[in-house]
Amino acid sequence: MYSGSIGEVNYKQLKSGRITVQGKEIPTSGLSSYLRAREIAQILKEWIETGKFFLTQAVELLPSADSGSFLKA
Repeated sequence: MYSGSIGEVNYKQLKSGRITVQGKEIPTSGLSSYLRAREIAQILKEWIETGKFFLTQAVELLPSADSGSFLKA
């Protein structure tokens, strides 16, 4: 088991389907589907436009990166 970082890759490399880690080719895949997300966004848009889903004012704003707030895992 490794502790810490064993390398860095960017999003384009991850999306390519393969990365190299310590000289070995490792297959990669996304955790979510861009096409499925677009499909869901379109459905939500239609619901909002037809009054089946209502938007309200924000209950609370999300903290900014420099707010000092952290999320607990």
